[in-house]
Amino acid sequence: MVRFKNRYLLFEIVYADTPLGWTTIPGATSLALVNASQPGEAADQNPFGDTGRNNCRLPPLANKDLVFALKDSITENFGDYGAGLTQRPLTLKYFSPHTNVGILRISREEMHIVWGALTFIKELKGRPCIIKVIHTSGTIKKCQLTTIKYDRDRIMFLRNQAQMLKDNQMYTQLGLAYKESADEVNALEI
Repeated sequence: MVRFKNRYLLFEIVYADTPLGWTTIPGATSLALVNASQPGEAADQNPFGDTGRNNCRLPPLANKDLVFALKDSITENFGDYGAGLTQRPLTLKYFSPHTNVGILRISREEMHIVWGALTFIKELKGRPCIIKVIHTSGTIKKCQLTTIKYDRDRIMFLRNQAQMLKDNQMYTQLGLAYKESADEVNALEI
């Protein structure tokens, strides 16, 4: 019996209108969430961006939208050959509209095709964005642990900023978002 070897890609979607503090978590020094289009001005938008469930300006990005965009990118950049190779083993295991982080399961041999296609996606549902791959793993368990650590670091950074700005509502909201995100990641089948 032959075992299919998979790889798991942990990726993040960064939108052009996302506050800068949200994308530069580990070494950031700013004390206020800053809007990318208006440097120097405090952002009055939700730190989850326009796709968060708490912000109703735009509908959240659905799993199928992301998969369709990825398959279109594969077909556009790698042709029918690339689309045929990645059609069966490509599965979106997890995506959080709160944190814009997701996990893809792909065949080990086609990992670089999918990674390249993710990199070439420049907009989702009409919004300019970039997709960066954060981690690759051979098991979903390691990918889960990395996702939880990454989400925790990002959300704790924002909670500290909210605490310094004396915004108790955002502080509480970010704590709940972290718990919900960790529960969703832990619920993935191993």
